[in-house]
Amino acid sequence: MTASDRSDEDASGDPGIDAALERVRTEPRAHWIAVLVVVPVGLVLAWLHWLGLVVAGALVGFVSPTVRRGLAGALGFGVLVLVAFAVGLGESVWRVLEMTPAVYVTVASALGLPALGALARGLV
Repeated sequence: MTASDRSDEDASGDPGIDAALERVRTEPRAHWIAVLVVVPVGLVLAWLHWLGLVVAGALVGFVSPTVRRGLAGALGFGVLVLVAFAVGLGESVWRVLEMTPAVYVTVASALGLPALGALARGLV
């Protein structure tokens, strides 16, 4: 294997993954399809465990063309999680909002954990 062959491969040794990610990051239609797949997967992971927020942010970041857009997408995902949480609470949402310290932790984790995950885009 020559040096030029190694440069065409990603860290896993599979040039197909690198080509697929490049396509998703550059073609608008492929990007939106990837986002429509990644967001529901992320919501399910976040529903199962709080660490799912980090994984969901990483997934959103990996399909984004730049780190900055990945962070923006992760923050948007965090807002979506907060909206889904509020809808799930139903009429109790106002009582929960009165629990000030707990609400701060909830909002900070819903926005911060996906952003932390999206920073993984900077490694790739």
